[in-house]
Amino acid sequence: MARSDFSERCFFILTAAALVQCLCAASVEAAENAPPDAVKNVIAQQCAACHGPDEQKAGIRLDDLQFQLDAEPVFHTWQRVHDAIASGKMPPKDAAEESLRGERDAAVQVLHDSLHQASLQRQNEQGRVRLRRLNTTEYETTLHDLLGTNVPLRELLPEDTPSAGFDNVSSALDLSATHFLKYQEAAATAIASVVPVGPPVDFSDMRTGKDMTLKGPNFREGLGRNSVLKGDSLIIYSKLPRYGLCATAAVPQTGRYRIRMKAAAVGADGKSIPVGLMRVMQSGRESPVLYDVVDIPHGEPQEIEFECDLVSRQQFVVNLLTTWDIRRFKRPIEEYTGPGLLVDWMKIEGPIGEFPSKSYEALFRGIPLKARSVVRAEQAGRRVPEINPQRTAQQWEADPLVPVSANPREDLDRLIRDFLPRAFRRPVSDEEARLYVDAAIAKLEQGSSFYDAATFGYQFVLSSPSFLFLLDSPPGKPLDTYSLASRLSYFLWSSSPDEELLARAADGTLSEPAVLRSQVDRLLASSKAHRFTKNFVGQWLDLRKIDATIPDPVLYSDFDPLLLWSMPRETELFFEEVLRDDLSVLNFVHSDWSMLNERLSIHYGVPGPQGSRFEKVQLPAESHRGGVMTQASVLKVTADGTRTSPVLRGVWVLNRMLGTPPSPPPPDVPPIEPDIRGATTIRQQLDRHRNTPACASCHNEIDPPGFALESYDPIGNYRTFYRVTTRTPAGPVDLPYGSGRPVYRGPDVELGGQTPDGRPFSGIDEYKTLILNDKDQIIRNLVQKMTIYSTGSDIQFADREVIEQIVERLKNGNSGLRSLIHEVVQSRMFLNK
Repeated sequence: MARSDFSERCFFILTAAALVQCLCAASVEAAENAPPDAVKNVIAQQCAACHGPDEQKAGIRLDDLQFQLDAEPVFHTWQRVHDAIASGKMPPKDAAEESLRGERDAAVQVLHDSLHQASLQRQNEQGRVRLRRLNTTEYETTLHDLLGTNVPLRELLPEDTPSAGFDNVSSALDLSATHFLKYQEAAATAIASVVPVGPPVDFSDMRTGKDMTLKGPNFREGLGRNSVLKGDSLIIYSKLPRYGLCATAAVPQTGRYRIRMKAAAVGADGKSIPVGLMRVMQSGRESPVLYDVVDIPHGEPQEIEFECDLVSRQQFVVNLLTTWDIRRFKRPIEEYTGPGLLVDWMKIEGPIGEFPSKSYEALFRGIPLKARSVVRAEQAGRRVPEINPQRTAQQWEADPLVPVSANPREDLDRLIRDFLPRAFRRPVSDEEARLYVDAAIAKLEQGSSFYDAATFGYQFVLSSPSFLFLLDSPPGKPLDTYSLASRLSYFLWSSSPDEELLARAADGTLSEPAVLRSQVDRLLASSKAHRFTKNFVGQWLDLRKIDATIPDPVLYSDFDPLLLWSMPRETELFFEEVLRDDLSVLNFVHSDWSMLNERLSIHYGVPGPQGSRFEKVQLPAESHRGGVMTQASVLKVTADGTRTSPVLRGVWVLNRMLGTPPSPPPPDVPPIEPDIRGATTIRQQLDRHRNTPACASCHNEIDPPGFALESYDPIGNYRTFYRVTTRTPAGPVDLPYGSGRPVYRGPDVELGGQTPDGRPFSGIDEYKTLILNDKDQIIRNLVQKMTIYSTGSDIQFADREVIEQIVERLKNGNSGLRSLIHEVVQSRMFLNK
């Protein structure tokens, strides 16, 4: 045999052997990664027809899907399979033979155990929560607390992307070069805000009501429409436009000011009147920003005092929050006897407070301040200019104060070392501190001033990973006490731990259940806990979108700024009442009480308190109110300002209240525009939509809660008919509150519906009763939401076991909201990395 033939044969033999070995290995691997028999049998018998070689509905093929649960995409596909079979949604009812129920149950159990073990192993190896950076809100509040400043910073930072319903979930909090640049810019802004431009320059200005009409641009054009002069007093009957305001003079310096005004409510009804306290820049290019509401008593004018933080060239404003159409009153405005605000005079004085401020001491403790011109003269060896003690605020702006050190290296070392543990929320080693100190000193040695070098050093700290990220313990381990302190404080305060919490971290007692529980209660008792309400409720219930739509001013003339201000406060105060008294979380679905002021009481048509302040009010049984779904804030954010959508509201209820969000449309199904010609009501339109096969399955879930809430208009009025602007035989609708623009009765609202399992309801009251039959799911949903928000991570399969244990304990107790928070904080989901 020729050598070449022999070589070829050897090559083919070896190649064949290697191929056989590879095929055998692949066969072994495929066998090892095949689904367990119990799962494989159910797939083959009941799933392969729709998810097999011939058809892959929703783009999913199961007959050849490997069981490699360490691969995330594969894991999530099997998790979807588990959830679909466990919930009874798959296989479809017409294909789900009852005789095979036992096999499905066995497959679900096998899937559950396998998925749980794989998820738990991933948590032990990688940690449950990824490395998480501070979101925009947390960065701002942390700097505010750390430096004692209130300068706005959020607008300087990139917007965060929400995930799983919240903007603090680590998987969505990316970090780019742009982020670092913006963090440095925001840090520089915050640092500069604590350094005073100059010492307080006494400022005082007093204006009568008449003076305001003369000094406000174009104000006199407003007289005769919604305001009138009475001697030197100004009487306002409706919200004033931004070009003519009841305002103080613009202040020359940033600081805190004292405002006194002599004013009274007027009107034949003898009632107090709510007034908005606002700030506006002197330029007048922007509308005033409302920051509080107070009630001005009726009767003889009284002196009333406020304190307000203002920036240079900003004015303090009082304004009404109600709108009134002058066309309703046909006689001279002087004869009007309706409610109004009489202002005799307004006086502003300031700035008040310490100098230098505590915020300055937070960064520059013990460092004197000098005028910049003096510093430059001293550095150049020139004659030092004299500073006129009677300098004006404008002169100080031209030649501001700057921190100056006689021993800059030593002071930089001292200040930065003192700042680092507070900024990093933990002890800092000498080696670590030296990195930041050396950076600031290097800047000094390059010729920068002490102030610039200090600013550079602080910027370095405030854009470093140890500040930007919540650094945790190793994966699979309990959090160390400092990491636990940070997780707890960012959960309940959206900010860094205070001295007390860091002290418990330092002595190691924070991880003790009793100490941890007491710290939760302490943090919730603080005024900072309102941030928890704003940030958690604002995202859970979408209250952050309260200003996203403007109701049609003709259809909804009963909407005004006072109602808008009141809407989210009802929901926030409701949440805080449930939290404070550890009331059942089922109150969020239905309650026989709410937190109302006079404006909301009128809006809801129920007896309530007088004035703008909120009180706990018992709701009449026939009010169709109770819980958060029927609160005006929720009803506004789930509408577009003109129309309501059962689909939008239905999806909101499924996601926010029930924790059963509908599936997105399958990727292989294009958007469908069903023929709705001839449909005259929203229900008829949706009936035609749901008769389209590709839409029906989801709309069976979405439409019922949407129809239950169709009895409420876009601003939260309960209604039995739709408003229209076209005149109808029934004539105009009599509104209990509004500007008087006529609206008319349109088609009746069609009430009622039925749940996906066929249970009928006639309206929202019966619908709430039906969903309260599954109390476990209501509790489970809120436990899940709280876990996501508190830990910054979405729910994972291994978490389900812990969540069910929490649900069971809460159900056997009072299912209280405070108890729920304690349960989440004491769970391994919160305590572990």
